[in-house]
Amino acid sequence: MQRSLLQTLIAVLLIASVTSCQPTTPAPTPAVEATHTPAPPTPAKRVTLNILMETVPDTEYVQRLVPQFEKETGIKVNIEALTYVAMHEKLIPQLSAKQGDYDIIVVDKQWVGEFVGADWLLPLDNYIAADSFDTSVYIPAMFNMLGQVKGTTYMLPFYNYTMGLVYRTDIFEDPDIQTEYKAKFGKPLEVPTSVEEFVQIAKFLTRDEDGDGKVDLYGITQQLARGVGIHAEWANLFFSLGGWYYDENWNATVNGEEGVKALEYLIDLYKNAAPEGATGYDFDEQAQVMKQGKAATMITYSWMLAQLDNPEQSKVAGKVALAVMPGGHGVQGGWGWAIPRSAPHPDAAWKFLSWVESFEIAKQRALMGGQPTRFDVLRDPEVLKAYPYFDVIEKMIATAKPVPIFGGCAAMVDILARELSEAVAGGKDPQQAMDDAAAEMNELVIGDPLVSK
Repeated sequence: MQRSLLQTLIAVLLIASVTSCQPTTPAPTPAVEATHTPAPPTPAKRVTLNILMETVPDTEYVQRLVPQFEKETGIKVNIEALTYVAMHEKLIPQLSAKQGDYDIIVVDKQWVGEFVGADWLLPLDNYIAADSFDTSVYIPAMFNMLGQVKGTTYMLPFYNYTMGLVYRTDIFEDPDIQTEYKAKFGKPLEVPTSVEEFVQIAKFLTRDEDGDGKVDLYGITQQLARGVGIHAEWANLFFSLGGWYYDENWNATVNGEEGVKALEYLIDLYKNAAPEGATGYDFDEQAQVMKQGKAATMITYSWMLAQLDNPEQSKVAGKVALAVMPGGHGVQGGWGWAIPRSAPHPDAAWKFLSWVESFEIAKQRALMGGQPTRFDVLRDPEVLKAYPYFDVIEKMIATAKPVPIFGGCAAMVDILARELSEAVAGGKDPQQAMDDAAAEMNELVIGDPLVSK
């Protein structure tokens, strides 16, 4: 019995000994939760607005102002400036394909019907309503020409280039010239108020001042190179004689009395009062003759006076003034801001348009010499103090005539420019030239959606 108990005790001790030698199972280690480090956010791509404009002073003024917009909005602006003809040639393929890189373009008055009729421009009415943008600040003549077409707003007027007469005050006020003119015509020499009087004065002032047998002073400097320039020279005379391109039924009237007479006056001025090289002049070359003090007058754009009156550019600074076109009706011209339907960034484009056409920015541009289309800028006391002749520009705008708005307007100007050039430089009979132009102009309006016949 004792032996049995002893054996049992030994067995228990052995089991305990073996158990105590087993390794201790470690407590389970808590699982470490995986952490996700997010990738840094991709910075938003900076919007770049591409704008196509003409190489004129107002474009330069906008370029100077652009850094303000970029700083305020973070939107980058790239302005490409081309000549008038190059602009049109570059735009047409892009707009017609409804493709292109331009977010904003400026549209000349002669292109309005073409671009609107082809549905290339984005209507702006929704943007205008959403921002409560006040279009009533624009001169009505400008907004009707460069804003609305048949009740839809496609543009905001940018700048006006209404045409009038620039004349040399030192020449018109010269006592000797005054005496000579009165002796010849029986009346004092004054700024002309009719086309006939203007032609007479221009021819009278053309003279050889140093007696070397060569003309030193021309009565007028003209832009007669084939294109928009020669058309403008003729149209100012045509309008002031009471002419218009079409009658109420859209029948061409340029071959009537006013159109032919305007061409005859244009030829007379070229042959008897202008530089021989004028048939190759655009507005730059035309202006150079005046800046050099070699001309007494020029029919030109309203913005040109600031250039002629700049002593850094012109010998006649302080000696020039602006007047309404003799006869009372110059060419009403201007450019408007537009957003193509193919614009990559239309919302950002509108933001730029509403900024650049705000009172503050439009006034800054005017103080640089830009040509306003807003009443409140044109009449601003500070602006008028800097440019007193702006009150004359307002009168010019009020009496000027625009070209008709229809799809064939640019083609019409090309037709007229060709015929005018052939008559002035090539000797074509004026009546025949105008008859040929009228025949082609009648073809242009057939089927045009903007023409009501």
